Amino acid sequence: MDVSEFIDTYSDDLITIHEARSAAYTHPLRADYAFAEPLLDASFCRILAVFVVGGIEAMLKAWNERDSFDVLNKYFAQNVPNGERVTSLHQGFLDAGIQADRKIFDDYLAIKYLRNTIIHGQWKEHEKDWLDARGFPSDTRKLTRAHLDKIEHVNQNMLFYIALTGLADPNAPKPAKLINLNETITRRKDDTGILRIRDIGRILWNNLERIDAHLYAAIERTAITKQYDWTAGRSEAEFSTLGHEERKRFFYLAARHAGEENYGPLAQHRELAKEAVEFWREYWQRTIAPHEQAVRPALEVFASPYFRPEMSEWSVIANVQEDDVARRLVEQILPVQGPLNSEQIVQALRAGKVAYEAIPNIMPVTLFTVHLPIVDPQDTPTYLHEAEHALDVFRLNCAWYECVEHRRRFKDSNGLGFYVQMYRELAQRSQGDG
Repeated sequence: MDVSEFIDTYSDDLITIHEARSAAYTHPLRADYAFAEPLLDASFCRILAVFVVGGIEAMLKAWNERDSFDVLNKYFAQNVPNGERVTSLHQGFLDAGIQADRKIFDDYLAIKYLRNTIIHGQWKEHEKDWLDARGFPSDTRKLTRAHLDKIEHVNQNMLFYIALTGLADPNAPKPAKLINLNETITRRKDDTGILRIRDIGRILWNNLERIDAHLYAAIERTAITKQYDWTAGRSEAEFSTLGHEERKRFFYLAARHAGEENYGPLAQHRELAKEAVEFWREYWQRTIAPHEQAVRPALEVFASPYFRPEMSEWSVIANVQEDDVARRLVEQILPVQGPLNSEQIVQALRAGKVAYEAIPNIMPVTLFTVHLPIVDPQDTPTYLHEAEHALDVFRLNCAWYECVEHRRRFKDSNGLGFYVQMYRELAQRSQGDG
């Protein structure tokens, strides 16, 4: 059995559980009356108890495989009550030279009992008594945030002890002080979920990414239907001569044909397409509009043969906050005479950083250049108008990043050229339709 597989999956599951809980608490569309905190906390406690025990057991099995002192023999023995197992486990850590806190193990036993109750759907009286003694309720509906913190506290301490077994020496002198992680370290801090104005842009962007992915999935399903199969009429030999971008072009044009014929699975998204434009315009106003006039001049600077992107100083100057200081640094490396001045370069670097932060990936280019014109061909001019702006800002993003991070000039042939081609082709097609 590959124990490492289960260590990884339990770890991933615990991360997911905490992220899911955070999302449930902070989601802007969550209604408090539908998801009251007591219900959420009790539910996540029950889930966490199951996966915490599973994760610790997987880690203990990994330790057992390298345990040359046989300190875990009794823990993994057959027909041993859980109470004796956990007592022997605590002794095993002591024998390994780790002064583990017995209280952690008493709570771990309670969590094991809680896990068994949840899995099997019934209580055992002695387990209920132990849970009560350790501060857990005898009704799993009454688990609270305090119990969630306790489960997490036990989990982190147990994993810490197991990690120490790789360093401990059973023959070394035993430390007098108990080893444990303080609750202030193991307790997770909850976000209030209250939105700030600065969060609105990120919400708009995330929603646009979801719309883009949703529309692409519909386009992909369309392009492999018998009616609009993008490979139809082409032999395998012909495909073998086509490059990736040409294949992608055929794929999108097949879906565009479906959109032009009002194919239902695409046409049903047209209202969403209209909303995508509104979300984008709102995002633009919040993030890019204040800097919009600087985009084209910045692109001209980065494209100028007189601008030398290979100079390492740009990565430093790009992060200088004060404009006066940045200009002086630029003046030290600029030729005495030339078509570019320090103000132009500083403003180009500023605009490039804005573009890099505001448009972190190619999503708006794919959304407005191909996905929306495919779903809603009739409104192609509107989408391509937005695509033009998106292309400029994303191009500036790439130019700034290539300069600052890689000290080289950006070229549209580096992936963006395909979308420029599709922009032109769909523009011509739209004009022809008109």
